[in-house]
Formats: sequence, C-alpha cells, structure tokens
Amino acid sequence: MTRTTLDRELNELDGQIQQLGHLVDDALGKALEALETGDLAKAGRVIEADSIIDSLRATVEEHAVRLMTLQQPLGPRDLRYLTSALSIAGDLERMGDGAEGIAQILLRMAPLRPNETPVVIKEADGEITEGSVTHGLLELGKEARRVLQGTIKAFSERNVAVARYIWEEDDVVDVRYHLVRHDLMAMMTGARAIPALQNDAMALQRVTYLLWIAHKLERVGDHCGNICERVVFTVEGEVDLTPSDKKE
Repeated sequence: MTRTTLDRELNELDGQIQQLGHLVDDALGKALEALETGDLAKAGRVIEADSIIDSLRATVEEHAVRLMTLQQPLGPRDLRYLTSALSIAGDLERMGDGAEGIAQILLRMAPLRPNETPVVIKEADGEITEGSVTHGLLELGKEARRVLQGTIKAFSERNVAVARYIWEEDDVVDVRYHLVRHDLMAMMTGARAIPALQNDAMALQRVTYLLWIAHKLERVGDHCGNICERVVFTVEGEVDLTPSDKKE
C-alpha cells in the first residue's frame, strides 16, 4: 500500500469515527429531549438508531484492523492512531448504549406516573421535587453533551490543548452528577421515604430510574476522558493529560 493510498484510507477512517461521534451526540440529544418533553416516540427512535451506531463501530474496527494488517511497516504515529481508533470507537459506542439506555428507562417509567400530590422534600436551601431533579438531570445532560462535542472537536483537529481542557472539564460533569444524586437520595432517605411511599407507591421506582439516568450521563464524561487520552497519545506518544503549566 503506497503512502498516498494509506493517507486516503486514514482520512476515510477518520471520517467514519467523526460520523460515529456525531451519531452518538445526536442520540444523546434526542434522549434528553425525550426526558424533557416526555416524547416516547422520540425515545423509541433513539433505541432504533442504536443499531446504526453499533454497525458503524464495527466498520471502524474492521477498517482499522485491515490497515494494521495490510500496511507494514507502519510509522509510529500511524500505529498509535490505528490502535487508538479501536479504543475510541468502543468508547463512542458505549456512550451510544448509554443514550439508548436512557430511552429504554423513559419507556419503562411511562406507566409509573406520579399521582396528583407530588413528593416534596424541604431543605434549608429550597425544595426538592421530581421536577427539580429532572431539571438537574437536563443540566447534567447539557454538560455531558458539551464535553462530548468538545471531545469530537479535539479528535477531529488532533488538538491536544483542547483534549487536555476537556479532560479537566469532566469535573464539571461529576459535580452536576453528585448534586442530582444528593437530591434523589434525599427524597428516599430515612423517615422521608415512608410517607412518600404511602402517598405514591411508584415513587421509589421512579427515583431509582432517575438515578440510573444520572449515572449514564455521568459516564459520558468518563468515556470522553478516555478518548482525550487517546488523542494525546496519538499526537505526543504519551497519555499524561496534565496541562504543561501544571506539571512540576
């Protein structure tokens, strides 16, 4: 395989990975819209589209393995890129699974609608309700998508500065996640749970499902961090994402 042919193949592989990233971002966006609006048809479309994400992930892997097999010897950066492509495709596919998982949860929650008297927990800094928790989930989702979009940009541009910045931004996603988790736990902790369940037998199930959604959104940041590590490894041959101005 000539260098010109290899470059063309690498560009094609690059496009496939970016397409995979955009499909995952779109799935996550639609899942969040379904959470916000209760649009179960949209949740269904997220579930159906997951097969396209899975198929494209397999295409990326087959393409990368074929290039590693046919093109010998490979330069160090090309080899780092191709091995990283396998990892990146896996992380993107798992984020797609997370979006599908959120959509599945929304369908399961549909029959568990709260009664006319919602659960309200009073705390020093305000009230906690399922509505306020859902708002927190949507804010968590926005942060997760922002990190995902930044990760796709870092990959497409091979921008290690952006990769390092996005890697640090996972802390923002984690903070949002812990705030949502705190509120969900507060709704079902100790003596508060008894009157809540007496008033609404499905409350505990809904809170559990919402906690699952929060976890799936938090995992987006973790997968993005993995991809950012691969971007830095591809370009620099190392996986230390600590910004240069913070290294001792």
